[in-house]
Amino acid sequence: MEPLVGVLTSFGEIASTWWCLIASPEGDGRVPGPTDERLVGVLAGADAQVVRDILRERRGEFVVTAPDEIPAEISELLPEGAEWVESQVFNKEATGALYDGRFYFDKKTNRVLFDCSNPVHKDGLPSNVVVG
Repeated sequence: MEPLVGVLTSFGEIASTWWCLIASPEGDGRVPGPTDERLVGVLAGADAQVVRDILRERRGEFVVTAPDEIPAEISELLPEGAEWVESQVFNKEATGALYDGRFYFDKKTNRVLFDCSNPVHKDGLPSNVVVG
């Protein structure tokens, strides 16, 4: 979980998280370079109040949405009957505009589903995330 701490800093201390890292397929015909990575997972903060506060303080920014193209390994871990909301403004702030990332909040369980491409630490260092 340690590699995620520097990437997912908006949620305070993380109590638990499940994630998968998806690398772009080898031999995709692109010029050699950095491998695109997609990090998808769900987290629970050590203090659920952090998520509740974000939702309350920024309620006008969030819209009801449904996450799509979530890997089966993560989909089966999502809370049943979740009420997902997302804020484009929050997404940009949470990523520091350094990478693409979407954060879906479940208003019932205060869990957060994250779906990020090529995530980096807020200080700009690569995340070096491992599947966990």
